[in-house]
Amino acid sequence: MLDILKVTAKEGVRFIEKHDFVRIYTHYDADGITSGAILAVSLARIGKDFHVRFLKGLNENVEFEKDDLIILSDMGSGYPDLVSQIESDVIIVDHHIPVGKIEKENLVHINPHLAGLDGTYELSASGTAYVFANVLGDNRDLAGLALVGAMGDKQKMIGGNAEILKEGLSYGCLELKKGLSLHSIKLRDALIYSIEPFLDFYKKDEELDEFLNCVGLDGDKNVEDLSDEELYRLSNAIALRLLRLNAYTGVFRDMMERGIVLKREVIKNAVTMCDVVNACGRISACSIGFAICLKDSRFLEKAFDIWRRYTVEILEKVEKFRDQIREGFCIRYLIVEDDTVSPLATIFSRYLYPDKPFIAISIKGERAKVSARSNNQIKINVADVMQKASEKVGGRGGGHSVAAGAIIPSDKVEEFVSEVDRLCCLQG
Repeated sequence: MLDILKVTAKEGVRFIEKHDFVRIYTHYDADGITSGAILAVSLARIGKDFHVRFLKGLNENVEFEKDDLIILSDMGSGYPDLVSQIESDVIIVDHHIPVGKIEKENLVHINPHLAGLDGTYELSASGTAYVFANVLGDNRDLAGLALVGAMGDKQKMIGGNAEILKEGLSYGCLELKKGLSLHSIKLRDALIYSIEPFLDFYKKDEELDEFLNCVGLDGDKNVEDLSDEELYRLSNAIALRLLRLNAYTGVFRDMMERGIVLKREVIKNAVTMCDVVNACGRISACSIGFAICLKDSRFLEKAFDIWRRYTVEILEKVEKFRDQIREGFCIRYLIVEDDTVSPLATIFSRYLYPDKPFIAISIKGERAKVSARSNNQIKINVADVMQKASEKVGGRGGGHSVAAGAIIPSDKVEEFVSEVDRLCCLQG
């Protein structure tokens, strides 16, 4: 399945062989950080020096010298004009839907969409980086990082991801176990601080006590220590709660998937690893998340502290903004001033309002950042909508069919929302 992608990846080897030093620019979320780590480790193993920089997108500056080799990780496929302006050799390691044509000869473009694979659900940037790493050398021990990145982008363990999972199990760096998508901590805390799935127990102690009493479980017991029968009761109770919350039906499959144990990583629970690395990226502590991916246990305490603070911050914002959501004809949307919107868009769209595309906009100075979410039930391609609506107001956007974003001028927000609503109505 990955053979065509490997052929393209092998074209990148000649660029690597030409250069002693590589500049890696990668995205700041879990998929981007794990991608950057996979590339960094694989380059170090063949004696190449490198520098890693984390970006929120290609709207930020990419510095280069003409003789450099630039690797754009988890970005690049949607910015043909900007990539075309980079004079040095470039390797794109991405999984976003390619947009337009990159006018550049010294380019290797490694993207599952260009190899007949679904980069939205079946192979993330970290998975693409893993394929590239394994044409550079034997880097099968990095399979866990590849799947952590896929989990961060809400991908399924199918297609290319399934192939990586199988390879990791065979190599011995991964293991499957029964369980739910919960952290390996006390059950009470796991339920309160769970964002994926979002269970809405934060600051609802009496409601949580009633839940635990009804299911007959001790909240102080570690999730890892629950018996199969207790896990069965818990999963049924969580499923009922999600139904009452009006959650998107796809979350049930995600929640029930077998747990992945990362036998070679400093955090063994893949769900926890994903959330910790993502939290580090989201609060601009990417280097901490990167260090965790490089198996540096000295940063574990700091990383877990970041995860707890970030999770509480997100849960507080869900409570703060859930009554400020506006209704369009075919969308729901939220407009805030200089605040985090991506995780809010995910929670609101998957668990509370899954029947329409959800658009979250954060205004800061002259620019506004947009996060858009859809799902297979709605069948509206928000990547297409973000691209067209943002271009109309002088911005730019794109992404995946179910998760996309844009950067637009702040004074065009209302016009942008109207255009997004119009385009969603046309698709719907």
